Amino acid sequence: MSVFPFGIPHDTSFEPNRAPFLDSVENVTEDASSPSHSRSVPLGILELLFVECGTCRITSEATPLILKKGTLALLCGGRYPCRMADRFGALAIRFGGVHLRGLPSAKPAKTDAPITVALDALRDRTLVFSLLQGIKLLAIHPENPCRLEVGASLAQALIVLLAAHVRETRDNGADTLPFCMGIRIKEYIDAHYLEDLKLSAIADALHINPYYLSHTFKSVAGISPMAYIIRRRIDEAQNLLLTTDMTITAIAMECGYHNSNYFQSVFKGIVGMTPGRYRRTWKQDAP
Repeated sequence: MSVFPFGIPHDTSFEPNRAPFLDSVENVTEDASSPSHSRSVPLGILELLFVECGTCRITSEATPLILKKGTLALLCGGRYPCRMADRFGALAIRFGGVHLRGLPSAKPAKTDAPITVALDALRDRTLVFSLLQGIKLLAIHPENPCRLEVGASLAQALIVLLAAHVRETRDNGADTLPFCMGIRIKEYIDAHYLEDLKLSAIADALHINPYYLSHTFKSVAGISPMAYIIRRRIDEAQNLLLTTDMTITAIAMECGYHNSNYFQSVFKGIVGMTPGRYRRTWKQDAP
């Protein structure tokens, strides 16, 4: 048995005696019949909009932002005109009591503008995704007597991770050439990760050296390109396990694995349980 020690934190991301809480959770949907409206976020509230399907065009101070599947947008208090594509779906989580150390109330950075983060660009993407799913499950079980306390704990963990990412990204200089190349590599992988993708093929497609590709991507994403490809495939497998009745063997093939046993081994190594158990665990908790 392995033991992984933790302990009492020596510091906190929040101002003394301040802790965030969940204000509300909303399932945002839209169709083609009424695609345009505005999102109004009250002052003192920080909203996290996680796009689960479709796209959305949101405007802030006349600057449009395109949010697509897998994007997280952090919105401070204000009004945001939106235009949503057909079959758009998002999880909107509002936090109250957000007082990050050294920052204005209800802000993840020293700016009023929306901050967008690609879930796949997060070093702790699996943990962040699990927290989002945990909040969603908590929302659909209002009878839970520990709902408020658990919600506040999930909110705190999620804000700590996202604020750390925003801080690290800005400290590392997001406009540098290596960062831009890292984004190009990520975008290419995102478009081809279900294919039989090799490091040399990515390098050839982007006209760069494989060593430079690997080094640059890891410096930006925190993991190697091949590890990122595996994470993307397992993320897609998790989605198919919960949204389809496909067999595990079929899902393995769909996600680029020709050996079902190997797929299940990789899945368990990342998620912590087999695909079959993952499907049973989450589906039995569904309403």
